[in-house]
Amino acid sequence: MQPLIPKLIRYSVVGGVVMGVFTALNWLLGHRFGKDVSFLLAYPPAVTLHFWLNKRWTFGCERTDAVRQFSEYVVMVLVTFAIQAAVFKLLTTFTGIPGWAAAAAANAAQMAVTFLAMQFRIFRNAPEL
Repeated sequence: MQPLIPKLIRYSVVGGVVMGVFTALNWLLGHRFGKDVSFLLAYPPAVTLHFWLNKRWTFGCERTDAVRQFSEYVVMVLVTFAIQAAVFKLLTTFTGIPGWAAAAAANAAQMAVTFLAMQFRIFRNAPEL
């Protein structure tokens, strides 16, 4: 098992790179398709990049069951989006913190759950038999 701190650093770098790619694609596509369509068009390549960078670099996973891993990853993305939305709603409803701070806290919760799901399920070294 790889040490946790370097893995968390790589996970953070991947997040920053993917955010940059997603933002750049939104900017490039937005000129032609508008903000809503560009957001939808930029999301699949960003999610795919996030999957592959985390699989290979963050977690060093060399397993060949990528189709199963990617399908689990997509489910994880949907579940963690629901978690993020729920945390945001709870914080904005029951606390006085500003929306931007609630969004940051909700994103941090989503990132923690995502890391744990990838570490212990999706990209763990020993596949299920």
